[in-house]
Amino acid sequence: MTGTTPAIEITGLRKSFGDNEVLKGIDLSVHTGEVVCVIGPSGSGKSTLLRTVNRLEEPSGGSLRIEGEDILDPDCDIDSVRTRIGMVFQQFNLFPHLDVMGNLTIAQRRVLKRGKQESAEVARAMLERVGLADRGDAYPAQLSGGQQQRVAIARALSMNPDMMLFDEPTSALDPELVGEVLDVMKLLAAEGMTMMVVTHEMGFAREVGDRLVFMDDGLIVEEGVPAEVLADPQHARTQAFLSKVL
Repeated sequence: MTGTTPAIEITGLRKSFGDNEVLKGIDLSVHTGEVVCVIGPSGSGKSTLLRTVNRLEEPSGGSLRIEGEDILDPDCDIDSVRTRIGMVFQQFNLFPHLDVMGNLTIAQRRVLKRGKQESAEVARAMLERVGLADRGDAYPAQLSGGQQQRVAIARALSMNPDMMLFDEPTSALDPELVGEVLDVMKLLAAEGMTMMVVTHEMGFAREVGDRLVFMDDGLIVEEGVPAEVLADPQHARTQAFLSKVL
């Protein structure tokens, strides 16, 4: 791991929806080049935590810094910060009326103000990275779920982010398509991409993760080296969860 300032620094983070407190004081740092996998039961706050990192959800309390910058500061240009944070969701969120190249170039041109030629060159390079160099002219409806998710990853990478957030990126896929998406994520990790991954894929967490975080009821219950947490969880709640999923 490189760098002294964490890529993501979360301190005392809280989030409530009405009377429902979903995050109850989260402390978590993700360092540059680190892959942190977040696991836990449904409703534990995993996705909400991820969505607060780029302020898709507004925190109710606590502090949040991206590469040292306080992104809860009223003067923070959150749109500028978001260009450094790639996000991949459960659903692929591709524009159905645009072909693959259109999906990959629209934000480059509108947000980064890249020209037509440069944005197309970047898009082609990213499609090659995810193994879809020949599908630039296809529309989302013509692609499998796994291919659509790989396009979504390529689209995020086209913005040249410093870090990537993945919110259960394989949960909407048929089982036989999961591997092709995880392979792309493994490649990114091997290249040193900073990643925060909410996942149910314990094999991926064990193989690729530098750290495994177990959440339950809005709190981080346990964290550590993935192989150690998965083989010998210390907390009773972690033990109970893993006994059902491993």
